[in-house]
Amino acid sequence: MSTVDHAAFFATHGFLVLRNVLAEDEVDRLRAEILAALSANYELPTESAAAATGTAGFYLPMMGPRTPVSRALLADPRLVDVARDILGDDVVPKPAKGVLYRDASSWHADSYDRELNAVKVVAYLDPLTADTGALRVLPGSHHDDVSASLSRLRADNPPGKPVLDEQREAALFPAVALDSRPGDVIFFDVKLWHASLSGRDRVQWSASYAATPRTEREEAKVRDYITLFLSADHKYDTEQYPYFDPDWSRPGAPAYAEVLTRICS
Repeated sequence: MSTVDHAAFFATHGFLVLRNVLAEDEVDRLRAEILAALSANYELPTESAAAATGTAGFYLPMMGPRTPVSRALLADPRLVDVARDILGDDVVPKPAKGVLYRDASSWHADSYDRELNAVKVVAYLDPLTADTGALRVLPGSHHDDVSASLSRLRADNPPGKPVLDEQREAALFPAVALDSRPGDVIFFDVKLWHASLSGRDRVQWSASYAATPRTEREEAKVRDYITLFLSADHKYDTEQYPYFDPDWSRPGAPAYAEVLTRICS
């Protein structure tokens, strides 16, 4: 992607893959940090899931002193500068999470709010292909007309329950599988339709960046998106693993901390 205009590519297709952003030692430290934090909060399984439900996984904020690698990565210019470039504005972050996905994920968008201007950033810490759970995307599906058409198709063809029909999901929504290796970073519009099929256990670091809100309406939309995680009822030690970085309320905090404190408190 080094010869491609990132902002133009992202605006058209809704995603961007950057290779080898994280060094090998960074990947190792981040993976170890995520698994240690998840293990401290959940009883992680030792065997892979037998069937895909589309919902199984373990999620944890990675924003406190116990997760310094993740905490630093959220503010890293290698991510922030790309987010600014493709959103065309200064940004405020949605706190980072460490995730252990247990099975597949059906087709969906992270937000259906057409006015929300935000990008999600994910780094998979396992090598992934289409056959082992690589992120699949529908290019251009962040555009209003395409998303509306996909929503109608989804409504007429809901994902199977309680077991997800992965073959049917793949056939209904022909997609691009974004094969990745540890160190690669994927950016995608939060309104882009995406899924993960054929895979089981895989470790992911994720965060989001929203364009800095300028109006009360924009503030409300950014607040709803950022605080959505808090309504998911994940059971973890909220004191040891805070959702918002405690340093954001102290002197010397980054400029976006004031915005986040104002709109999310």
